Amino acid sequence: MEIRELNPESFKEALLQPETLIDFYATWCGPCRNMSRELEKFAAMYPRITIGKVNIESDENRELIDSHDVSTIPSLFFFRDGQLIKHLTGFFPARELAKRLELD
Repeated sequence: MEIRELNPESFKEALLQPETLIDFYATWCGPCRNMSRELEKFAAMYPRITIGKVNIESDENRELIDSHDVSTIPSLFFFRDGQLIKHLTGFFPARELAKRLELD
């Protein structure tokens, strides 16, 4: 499954999916770049989960950042049927992320 770059409109669309993982990141953030590589692996492991990324450097995403109280990156939000299930911060290898999201 493709990992999509999200803006406020596509963020809302992503939440319409049964399971969605959103990564708030910045291009200058080393752990965020590492998390990106792990999300590629995670996407291959769990193709049923919609994965999106929100760049905190983009002014158009300011409301999303504020409404989700993002103060640390990477910041991961897992939604099921549009409801927030889990919020994690920091870097996680793909398998550890799956454990923390209680997918296995």
